[in-house]
Amino acid sequence: MATALEPEDLDLWEEEGILMVKLEDDSTCRPESVLQRDDPVLEISHQNFRRFRYQEAASPREALIRLRELCHQWLRPERRTKEQILELLVLEQFLTVLPGELQSWVRGQRPESGEEAVTLVEGLQKQPRRPRR
Repeated sequence: MATALEPEDLDLWEEEGILMVKLEDDSTCRPESVLQRDDPVLEISHQNFRRFRYQEAASPREALIRLRELCHQWLRPERRTKEQILELLVLEQFLTVLPGELQSWVRGQRPESGEEAVTLVEGLQKQPRRPRR
C-alpha cells in the first residue's frame, strides 16, 4: 500500500494553467505521458485488470475486492491526477472503438495520449489509399 505524502514532500508549481506536483524522487505527473507504455509493470497491470473473470474469485465480494486491487495497480491513483486517469480511460476506450486493423496498428504505435492516437489515425486517413490486389 502506498504511503501518504506530506506537504513538505511536494514541490508545487503551475505550468500552462495545470497544477503540477514534483515528488521527492524527481518524478513528475505530466498528462502527455499518462500511459507510459514502455513500463511493463503498467501494461501487465492493465492486462490483468481487463482479463479478470468472475470465475477466478470464490465469491462476488472477493471478485469486487480483486477488481479494485487490479484497478489500483493499473491506474495508480496515488501517483496520478484525476485528469491523467481520465485520459488513460478515454484513450483506452478510443482505441477499443477503432476498427480492427486500424486498432491493431494504432496500439502498435503505443500512443501516450488520446491526442497522439487521433493524430496517428488522421495521418493514416490523409495518406492516399493503395488499390487492393
